[in-house]
Amino acid sequence: MDNKNLSVEARLNHLKESFQEKTPKQMRTIRNNLNNRIRSFNEELKFGKSLPSLSASHMFFEFDLKDCKELLLAAQKQIKTQK
Repeated sequence: MDNKNLSVEARLNHLKESFQEKTPKQMRTIRNNLNNRIRSFNEELKFGKSLPSLSASHMFFEFDLKDCKELLLAAQKQIKTQK
């Protein structure tokens, strides 16, 4: 998927839909990546640390804190259904 041509909302929805096709291991990796990204957002807010920038090919490119939290909830829900 080419991140440059789709809006953030469209990419967010596409990523959530793709969760059904992921293996449990892939979903745990996504969950961990989202937790790390959210932690980075929080550290930026609390301590003024610079948020690492993501390349355009990264699945979370241009996602803000709200988007990451929304994806995390969807990922957690998918992980529970896979057990």
